[in-house]
Amino acid sequence: MNNVRLDEETLLSSEVRSFGGPRVGDEERFQVEFVVNDPRGVIAHEAFLPNTVVNWAFWHDEVHIVTRGRAEVTYTLGPNHRKQVAKTFQAGDTYVIPDGARVRFEIGDEPYVHICVIMPRFEYTKDERMDSYT
Repeated sequence: MNNVRLDEETLLSSEVRSFGGPRVGDEERFQVEFVVNDPRGVIAHEAFLPNTVVNWAFWHDEVHIVTRGRAEVTYTLGPNHRKQVAKTFQAGDTYVIPDGARVRFEIGDEPYVHICVIMPRFEYTKDERMDSYT
């Protein structure tokens, strides 16, 4: 059994990382610690920065458990992404994001801290992990 302790202070003092966004050329920036990375599942502790917007396209089902902050969340679901749904999530809320969703998080005045659970872990080929694909 994997056992970890989540430490919000450590997360919030960690470096802000850059990730490729959901559209070619986009970049998203937030703090993340991958506290469990096992073939059976991944647990990440994430903080989206205050007064920012994070856009993400999900290629796997994911559970979020919000522990701090507030976000106005707008999402669409595959396969056609025709209907936009807007909801507000805050500390104490939990939700499941289905594979194929596109989500926009508009963050309030404090960090939006949440725990992400993905089961099973998603896999990439060596070329995809090393960015050597052409």
